[in-house]
Amino acid sequence: MRRPPRTLMITSVVAIALCACAVALTGVLLSVARQPRIPLAEPLLIYPVTQHVPGACAPGTPGITGPEPSCYQVAEGLVVRTVSAVDVEPLPDGTYGISLHLVGADRSAFANLTRARSGGQLALVVNGQVVTAPRVDAPVTGGRILVTGQFSQANADKLAYDLTGK
Repeated sequence: MRRPPRTLMITSVVAIALCACAVALTGVLLSVARQPRIPLAEPLLIYPVTQHVPGACAPGTPGITGPEPSCYQVAEGLVVRTVSAVDVEPLPDGTYGISLHLVGADRSAFANLTRARSGGQLALVVNGQVVTAPRVDAPVTGGRILVTGQFSQANADKLAYDLTGK
């Protein structure tokens, strides 16, 4: 019995491997394409906080005034224009949290940002104002931002609206 030439076998294995890769890539692209995209009313800017000082920012000093009032000095961060979901969620302690689900490249950019800032603070800024400035407890690698902080449902609904315009 004659065996097929070695090059034919290698070519067949490569062709099968390429077909498998094409099928897998198509599945990934379809799942990403099906992910809903909710455009935010205004871009959500997420900045690492380098310094936080009580009181409004003095005229002429760099920084963004927050709601307490506080002056936040920030480093370069991330601009989010779309999310896949915005939810107000009840938490086990009876309070509520706001969950934003990032899409596309924002997921990995946010993961890198939170890895670098674990234990630090991020300023979430809309229209030039700090809406909230949560602490980063651990790197967030799944693309889901969960903002907590003893919020009532009404306060969480307002914060979700302030962050997204939705």
